[in-house]
Amino acid sequence: MANAIRVAAIDVATGEEVVIQSPKTATRLDMERVAAAKLARKLGLTPQKKRPDDGSSGRGIKV
Repeated sequence: MANAIRVAAIDVATGEEVVIQSPKTATRLDMERVAAAKLARKLGLTPQKKRPDDGSSGRGIKV
């Protein structure tokens, strides 16, 4: 039996994707934080350079 979960985060503007593996015991919030941080790092975003929310109601979760 697998003890890990695969989590992907995709930037809607660029289509860039990152993938993490997380233990099943991790909370959803923890998984989202790690995936979002990895994606932001890949995109070269810092807390000061966050992309503004475009207000769209597209599918998925914006993190």
